[in-house]
Amino acid sequence: MSARFVLDESSWAGAAGTESAVVLTDAIEQLLERLDVARARGESVVKHADYYETDLGDGVQLYSLLFVPDCPLRLDHDLLQRLILALDRTNDFDDSTIAAYDAAIDGTVRFAPGLAWAHASCREGRYVAAFPLPLGEGLVGRVAVTVADAVQEIFFVAEESQHVDFFRSVIALENADEAGFERLARSAFPALEWADGIWGGLRAFSRPYIDVRGELVRRLGGLSDHGAACFDSFLAGDPGQLAGSLSARVGAQVSDENGATKQHAPSRQDRTRRHRGADKVFWWHVKLRPNVDRIHFLYEPPSASPAGPDNSRIVVGLFKDHCVLPN
Repeated sequence: MSARFVLDESSWAGAAGTESAVVLTDAIEQLLERLDVARARGESVVKHADYYETDLGDGVQLYSLLFVPDCPLRLDHDLLQRLILALDRTNDFDDSTIAAYDAAIDGTVRFAPGLAWAHASCREGRYVAAFPLPLGEGLVGRVAVTVADAVQEIFFVAEESQHVDFFRSVIALENADEAGFERLARSAFPALEWADGIWGGLRAFSRPYIDVRGELVRRLGGLSDHGAACFDSFLAGDPGQLAGSLSARVGAQVSDENGATKQHAPSRQDRTRRHRGADKVFWWHVKLRPNVDRIHFLYEPPSASPAGPDNSRIVVGLFKDHCVLPN
């Protein structure tokens, strides 16, 4: 699998000079969290072969922090062991493809082979983001990086919102076709699950897939970010406000089917799909257009969700121009 993330060496430059061990510990915890999330979602991460030689400042290298007992920079042993394991699981990229090892950001030149590799990959149309050590304000979001006089925006990902924003952006940046959308969906919309055979529905809208793709990213993004929480909150409090609140968060009208439709056998069959070995009916839907193009989904409460007893989930069941309705 081609990597989607690379570890950024340059962000460690001030680590040894950090005034508080708590600040450095928190930054490493954030980096480890991103690595754990990427691993759980099947997203490949790579590093430069000399990553252990990364300069932390004050004459300290990352190798010393991790492996030298009398390193002047002291951190919790268990934390360092977790970092060692995470780095051991991270493959090295082939640096023969990069033009230089230095990268310039805001006029400052940094030794950053990881960024140079990401720069080359992005320039070739395969977008790679950087996992920095998020010290202080650090580098986050889209940052212009110059390598060998060529400027390229690179995503710096330090938290979940940036993580999903990267993958949602990649769908357009790489002009993802239907198969590409399917491959990216798990990472772009990580809080959603998908019914069996759903991806064939990308061709079932009234408009060509490419014309509806941007709307899909925005509406699925809203469902992923807010859907389950909306149901959790309003079903427990004021169910009558659920559709309106969810519509505001998704950015399009969201509604349940009415009673007549639910009693109509052909309508039920038309909205039934297989998910985790069971047939389920997907009544709720996002309206991409007032009278056409729908994303049908359902809500699984915590007790029913495969994510665990304390987690609810939105399952997307079908994409369609329009479903069967009673006469």
